[in-house]
Amino acid sequence: MHQEDFPVNARRGLISEDLFRFRWLDDIALSPNGTKLAYTVKQPLAQTNNYSTHVYVRDLATDSVERLTTGLSSASALAWSRDSARLAYAYAEGGASSIRVWDAASGQTSTYAIEGESMGGLDWSADGTKLVGVRWTPMRHPEDRSAAPGMPAPTIRVVRRLRYKQDGSGWVHDRFQQIWVLTLNTGELTQVTHSEMDYGYPKWSQHGERLAFVGTAREQNTPLGYGQIFVCDFPEGTPYLLLEGWQGTAVSPVWGANDRYIAFAGHNSPPPVNRRNFWQPYLADVAARTAKKLGDDIDEEVGNYAVADQRKGLANVTVRWAPGDAYIYFLLTEQGATNLYRIDTAGRYEKLVGGNSVTFEYSPAAGDIAAFGQADPSNPGELYLWKSGKVTRLSDFNPWLRDVRLSPPETYWYDGVDGAKVHAWLIKPLNFEEGKKYPTIVYVHCSMFSWDFNHEFQVYANAGFVVAYFNQRGTTAGYGQAWTHASEGDQGGKDYEEIMLGVDELVSRPYVDAARLGVTGGSCGGFMTNWIVGHTDRFSAAVTQRSITNQISFFGTSDIGPEGTEGETGTNVWRNLEASWRQSPIAYAEHIHTPLLILHADEDYRCALEQAEQLFAILRWLGRTVEMVVFEGENHGLTRGGRPGNRIEHQRRILGWFQKYLGTHTAEGGRA
Repeated sequence: MHQEDFPVNARRGLISEDLFRFRWLDDIALSPNGTKLAYTVKQPLAQTNNYSTHVYVRDLATDSVERLTTGLSSASALAWSRDSARLAYAYAEGGASSIRVWDAASGQTSTYAIEGESMGGLDWSADGTKLVGVRWTPMRHPEDRSAAPGMPAPTIRVVRRLRYKQDGSGWVHDRFQQIWVLTLNTGELTQVTHSEMDYGYPKWSQHGERLAFVGTAREQNTPLGYGQIFVCDFPEGTPYLLLEGWQGTAVSPVWGANDRYIAFAGHNSPPPVNRRNFWQPYLADVAARTAKKLGDDIDEEVGNYAVADQRKGLANVTVRWAPGDAYIYFLLTEQGATNLYRIDTAGRYEKLVGGNSVTFEYSPAAGDIAAFGQADPSNPGELYLWKSGKVTRLSDFNPWLRDVRLSPPETYWYDGVDGAKVHAWLIKPLNFEEGKKYPTIVYVHCSMFSWDFNHEFQVYANAGFVVAYFNQRGTTAGYGQAWTHASEGDQGGKDYEEIMLGVDELVSRPYVDAARLGVTGGSCGGFMTNWIVGHTDRFSAAVTQRSITNQISFFGTSDIGPEGTEGETGTNVWRNLEASWRQSPIAYAEHIHTPLLILHADEDYRCALEQAEQLFAILRWLGRTVEMVVFEGENHGLTRGGRPGNRIEHQRRILGWFQKYLGTHTAEGGRA
C-alpha cells in the first residue's frame, strides 16, 4: 500500500450506496500441479437484495480466464482433484443445491443434485472417484415420538445439547453437521458420521481410503466441546479420536506425505475452553497418536482476525499442506496485519507475504507456489500469486475505486496503562484543512482493528468526520498471548482506561474537536460503547451495535455464552454474582446521559436481542435520549454479510445519528 493508491483528483468519496459496486474475492483453489487457479467472486444484487458468487478459472500459463457459472447463483467450496483434471464446487440457485464437477480438458460440467441440505467443505479422494463434504443432517433422538393418530402434532423444540442455536444457522437443536461422501460414478451419498456432534474440515489421506475430520461436542465444558481430530477408514471404519490425551481444541487437519503426519491448528488448554487462547500450528504423528507444536517461539494466532466490513468470515483458522510439498502453510495475525507463512515439519518457518495489509485467503501447491487474496486500506482484496519469492498481481476486481477519493489511515502508537504501547489508527476527513477542528468518531472493540479495507470508515471520512480506532489490551490477536489475556476478568477495567488514554491523546491534536466526540462499536465493541457512556459524559453521541449489556443473562442466551462469559469475565454468575454484575454495562445505565442509538438484529444468536432490549427499556424508563432500531431477519454478521439493503441502512443510521448530535461542519476554534 502506497500513498499513490489513494487518488486525490477523483470527484468524490465513498457513500453507503456504493456497496452495490463492490466485487469481493472469496474462495481460492490452486490446482495441485500449479497450472490453474480457481476462485470465486461475490457481488451484491439490488434486484434480489442478496448476493451472487461465481466461479472463475485462470490458466496461469496463458493468463486466460473462464467463468464457469452464470445467473443468480452462489458457488463455494472449491476443490481440485489430485491430478488437477477436475474442479468440484458446491452450487445453489433457486433453492436447489448440487455439486458440480468441471472437466478442464473438455470444458464440460457434470451436475450431482443434492436433495435436502446442501453439501460444502469438499475434498477429493486420492483416486478421484469420491468427494467428501459436510451437510446439516436431521437426527431423530430415540426418545422422540410422533403424535398419536388423530391428534394434532405439537409445535415444540426439544433441547438436549448446550449449543442448540447458532448465529447464522438458527435453531439447530434437531440437526447436526455430519460428514458425507459422494460417489461420482453412481451419485450415491453415504453418511460417515452418525452422532450428536458437529463434524467439519474433512480431508482424505494422501494414499488409501482414510479420512480425518474435526468433531465438536455441543457441551462446551468437555474436552470435545471446541473440536478435536477424528480419523476413520472408509467405507468400513469407525471414527476414532486421534489424540486421546488432547484437552484443548484442534481444527483444519490436513494429511502429509505418506500419511505419517497430520498438521492442524490448535492449543492444548483444558476445558472449559478459553476463547482467548491462541490457535497455533501443530503436527500429529498418526501412528503414535501424539502431537507437537511447530515453531516454539510463535506467539501469535493462526488465522485472519482482521475486523472490517468486507468479509463474512473473520478467522480462517486453517493450515494447508499441498500434496508432495515439504511445507505447511498458514496465516498469522500480527499487529493489525495478517501475513502468509509456511513451516516445515522440523519447525523452521518463514514469512512469505507481509506488509500493511490483510491476507485473507490462500492456496499452495508443491514447488514454491501459492495463490493468495490480499486487501489493504485502498482495496478490498485482489488475487495474487507468490512463486519462488516473486509476487504477481492477477486481478482488478474494483477498478471503479480509482474514480473515488479515499482517505488513507495514519498509524501510530500511544502510551497505555503501565507504560504499555497501544497500536492505533486515524483517518482524517476527506477534505481535511489545517487550522480546522472536526467532529470525531472513536470506533471501539474487543477484537482487532487492522490494515483491511473498511467501507464504513471511508463513508464517515467522506461525511467530514475524523475516525480513530485503537487495539487496546484484550485485543483478540496480533500482539502476543499475554496482551490478549490482559483484560480477562477485568472487562471495562484497564481496557477502558487504555481507550480513554487514547482519547486523551486524540483530543490533544489541533484538528480534533473535543466538544464533538462520538463513540461506536459492535459486539464486544458494543459492550465497550455501553460501558464508556456509563462511565463518562465526554462523548456527545454514541451508537451501540449488536452489543452485550448484561453478563448475567448473556450466559444463557448467547450461542457462545457459557464459555464466552467465563472467558471474558473470569467467573460465572452462580460463583460470583457481584463480579458478573460489576462487569455488566446495564449496572451503570443510570449514569448514561449520552444520546444513544441501539442497533441490533432480531436473529442475532451471538448477542441476543434481549441484550439490546434491556438497555433500551432502562434508558426509556429513565427518560434518557435513546432509540432502538431492530433489523429483521438478520444475524450477528449483519454488517459483513447481511442483505445489502440492510447493510446500507445500518451505515446510514449511524451516520445520521452522529450528524444529528455532532454536526459535520468544521470549526475554527471549537464548536461552531
